[in-house]
Amino acid sequence: MPNTRIVQGLAILLTGATVAFGQMPFEGTKRSSQSAQPAEAGQSEIDISADSLEYLSERKLIVGTGNVVVREGEDLLQADYMTVGRDTRDVFARGNVVFRRGGTLWQGEELHYNLKTKTGDFGEFQAYMDPFYVRAEDSKRVSTNAYELTSMTISTCEGETPDFSLRARKATLTDGTVVRARGVTVNVGNVPIFWLPRLNRDLGESRTYWQFMPGYSSRHGAFLRSAYNYRIKPGFKGWTDIDLYSKKGVGVGQGFAWQSETNPLPYSGSVRGYYIDDQEPFRSEGERQREQDLVDNERYRLKLSHNQSFTERDFLISEFNYLSDPEFLKDFFRPEHINGVQPENRATLTHVGNNFVAALQLNARLNDFYENVNRLPELTLKANRQELGGSGLFYESDNSAAYLERVYPEGSSSEDYDAFRIDSAHMLYYPTRHFGFLNFTPRAGYRGTYYSDTFEYSTVTNQIVNTDSNGVVTVEDEVVKTRRELGADLRNVYELGFETSFKAFRTWDDLIVLGDGDGLRHVAEPYLKHTYIPEPNLLRENLPQFDSVDRVEETHTLRLGMRNKLQTRRNQQPVDLVNANVYTDYRLEKDEDEEDFSDVYFKVELRLSQQVPIDFEGAYDPYESEFSRFSAQAAIMADDLSALSLDYNYARDNYNQAGVELKLFPNARWSFITYARWDMEGEGLQEHSYYVQRQTRCLGYGIGFRQIVKDEAEEEDENIVWVQLWLMAFPDSSLNIGG
Repeated sequence: MPNTRIVQGLAILLTGATVAFGQMPFEGTKRSSQSAQPAEAGQSEIDISADSLEYLSERKLIVGTGNVVVREGEDLLQADYMTVGRDTRDVFARGNVVFRRGGTLWQGEELHYNLKTKTGDFGEFQAYMDPFYVRAEDSKRVSTNAYELTSMTISTCEGETPDFSLRARKATLTDGTVVRARGVTVNVGNVPIFWLPRLNRDLGESRTYWQFMPGYSSRHGAFLRSAYNYRIKPGFKGWTDIDLYSKKGVGVGQGFAWQSETNPLPYSGSVRGYYIDDQEPFRSEGERQREQDLVDNERYRLKLSHNQSFTERDFLISEFNYLSDPEFLKDFFRPEHINGVQPENRATLTHVGNNFVAALQLNARLNDFYENVNRLPELTLKANRQELGGSGLFYESDNSAAYLERVYPEGSSSEDYDAFRIDSAHMLYYPTRHFGFLNFTPRAGYRGTYYSDTFEYSTVTNQIVNTDSNGVVTVEDEVVKTRRELGADLRNVYELGFETSFKAFRTWDDLIVLGDGDGLRHVAEPYLKHTYIPEPNLLRENLPQFDSVDRVEETHTLRLGMRNKLQTRRNQQPVDLVNANVYTDYRLEKDEDEEDFSDVYFKVELRLSQQVPIDFEGAYDPYESEFSRFSAQAAIMADDLSALSLDYNYARDNYNQAGVELKLFPNARWSFITYARWDMEGEGLQEHSYYVQRQTRCLGYGIGFRQIVKDEAEEEDENIVWVQLWLMAFPDSSLNIGG
């Protein structure tokens, strides 16, 4: 047997050595992996490599120094210094220690571990499971797949003092990602703000998190809106809503959302339900008297949407909503109510061909307190304008077939009606060019529309004789309007006309425009459009009215218009600084109550600066010298995405409203948003809100205030105050204020 000191001395001289041990006591080589049979049945081989290896035979201990790596099955250890017991398989590692097993990563300065029992004392523990950091003051591996953690901290924030964390005195980490703990505190900084009796979650697979929004509303009282979000599998997630209102009660909801993650043909959708036993469903006694037939304590909504592409040419768009009452969205999901007072219930399947678009649409009212045109279903086929061979003739058509129902709210004085309708419109164009500049395109078209039901109204005046108790006789005229069914019929509509236009240019190549524009070009395009439609064989009053197809009537007009563009070049690309279209219709034939000219219509887009987009459109009545409608949108945007947005909408004898929104520094640590809306007809300020937000590396804070000024249905203004707290690792975790 060789002298132990000689063996040790030889081992110390080895650099870049690898040892694989089992039945063999020791073998030193260059730094390349070697294998050996396990020391005992059922044990896997161990590979050790290091800058320097030493074997202490009396203690049966291998000592590695410098870049030590030990591999055994799924276990991988790395350290600056490590000792491994040949028989016991006890490992002691020190200095930049890294332990990997499967998807688990542990890093520290010192480690005691047994490769045979898969247990050990890991000391201070740190692990990252995207997006969570897990730390513990002490940790022990108690089985092949479980750690016991002492003074554990979980956070999405990196660092020893995270802005937000979950803390527990004792916890277990199983299978590398599953954490179980009791008596967990939720902390902001070092301040506990919430206590959880139990925590059991998979940090690796399910990105689960809570959302909370406390606040106060004069309409709802003190409230706490909360949602628990969880991922069921890739591309499919769910959330559970639990909302507490001191005046209204408890609202609960459940939702699921799905979307494609790897499928080249995208799809997305969601389903959401919400219910509340509303303790105060009415804003005022007046509203109670008006709405008590529609609104009661049990209030709810169900919403389903799904969009999907089946091929590059075939796609589906669908959305369905069912509500307990017409005021539900206004009370609990106000942003949705503002975007659309009446939610959609429709599904459309579309195919896009080379020269046509075909669609099948279903549209149905689900709540009888709304008005709607049901399409059960409607099939459409639109042929795009295309040349017929080489003839110079161009053809387009628009066709549809549908069973239609016009339905009115329950209790309305109007009666529902329905009809089957087939509509087919065809148009031929023959574009020509004259004198090198003048475009002239005559057109001729036919539209045939079949109705399963037509009718006519007649008015009869009856005299009613009344005699009162004193014998006085009075005669009253009673006007009775009766409808007589005429049966199915075909409406024939013929159209003739032409379009003519030319373009005039002027350029200034050497002009620098607005600082960065290279040159300037003005394009002016005057145009005329003549339309002649003789009186159809069926008039509007003989037809059920569903949409614009049924409103076609005798027309003889000449449209006079002008398009203007101011263009420049930015980065060698043409840019429209001004794009304007103005036109009016001259009535060659008119009714007695009509003027010679229609309103003057206009639409203007201004892009004098990329940071200041301005759009406005409307109609001006030259006979009344006032706008019949006008809308405008403008914004001032900065490079940091700060923006001032203005919006104005006016319709004569209908509405006159203006709104302004200011966003300051949305991506900075501190940001601010304010919004206000006015009624310009004397009602004044209708709504205003203010929201301040602060973002750290891992937390977002927000506080907001909104006031909704009372209308005829409310006795007082509604004031709402709310606060928000969310994790930056979950950018969609900030709730939107709803009611």
